[in-house]
Amino acid sequence: MTELTQRLRSTAYLLIIITTSSYLLYQCGVFDREFVISPRNATFQNIDDTTQGGNTQSWIDYDGKSLSLSCQIADVAKWPFCEVAINLSSGVKGIDLSQYHSIGLDIDYNSPLSDERIRVYLRNFDPAYSSKGDPVSSKFNAIEFAPGVGNGIQVIPMQAFQVLSWWIADYEVPIEYSGPQFNNVTIIEIATGSNVKPTTYSLKLKKLVFYGEWFSESMLLRFNIFLWLLSAIGFLVWERWKLHCGLKEIEKKTVQLVNANKNLHQENLFFEELAYKDALTGTNNRNAVDRWLQEVLEHARMNHQPFSIIYLDIDHFKLINDTFGHHKGDEILREFAQLLNNRIRRTDVLVRWGGEEFIIFCSGTDRAGVTEFSEELRQIIENNDWNDGLAITCSIGVAQLSGHENFDSLLQRADNALYKAKKLGRNQVATA
Repeated sequence: MTELTQRLRSTAYLLIIITTSSYLLYQCGVFDREFVISPRNATFQNIDDTTQGGNTQSWIDYDGKSLSLSCQIADVAKWPFCEVAINLSSGVKGIDLSQYHSIGLDIDYNSPLSDERIRVYLRNFDPAYSSKGDPVSSKFNAIEFAPGVGNGIQVIPMQAFQVLSWWIADYEVPIEYSGPQFNNVTIIEIATGSNVKPTTYSLKLKKLVFYGEWFSESMLLRFNIFLWLLSAIGFLVWERWKLHCGLKEIEKKTVQLVNANKNLHQENLFFEELAYKDALTGTNNRNAVDRWLQEVLEHARMNHQPFSIIYLDIDHFKLINDTFGHHKGDEILREFAQLLNNRIRRTDVLVRWGGEEFIIFCSGTDRAGVTEFSEELRQIIENNDWNDGLAITCSIGVAQLSGHENFDSLLQRADNALYKAKKLGRNQVATA
């Protein structure tokens, strides 16, 4: 068995163990979580229909283990009731229960009718539909069920809760807010049912708990998939690195590349000494770059190095000439070229391409880098203190050499980008 096969098999075994163990832990409930409502995190109060003109009497008692609500229903109010209100906060900032999938209720309910139902409300406050001064404006997420007596804890999915239709209608709630919502529950209410009789009712709340998971099954699945992908990528990177270390040809090619870059730098130095200069601005002219341009393009293609050009044009230059004369225009061209010369790097080559157009050839720089550099040049031109208070700006087109593309095609794309910058309002950078 080869060393590569052994490492691959060991990695696969480890991943299988982790995946299996995590799933078994999930099935055993290790990732489960509970939120139990108790006097330590909530306050309890009894509410009845006396606030609505009724005559029901209610009181609560807590024996340290369970909370009892007793009430004497009087048939006076239109909708007689009594309830336990569990306040989770003293203001409008409640508790996010949206991460829990079920609610557990252990309630004994004594009433004159068998299997009589009670109502449970999770009241959610949201500024989109609730107001602090109106307690009824908090959303009624509701269920009804018959707890009976001595039936133990009953687990109900959170998705069973529904928003009361009368509340939606009374508050004209938009449809996007009409569904159940548990992200800011401030009050939990446990109330008598819809058809109570004028007699005595008692409700004993033994336990109220919310069930959730620190990690859902889908999250666990995504984690394991990510772990397998990360391991595969790490394994490939590791093997690639070992192969790289074993290939002497890579080192040889690196040395050749360094020497080629040195030669390129020498070519640039030689180019700077050429006599082919623009008489007005002192920059290189088009004729001076012919031989150098062919060599640098071939070098970029052979060594897979980026090569980009920056095409600059002074905005409204003809208007400057027409308004202030050609002598003023020449001064601006000289100062413009000087600003560019002061900022370009020593490996860059600046050429006056014609009229008010300039090109900067950037070896070893990709489109992203040269675009950022172009934006810096544009700001330098715009923020320069020009004579006579003139506001001089420039438009810039950027293009990067692609594959075996020739210079004419590269130049045409940069020119198209420059035209795009002009068309979009000037004084900006556009890329091809």
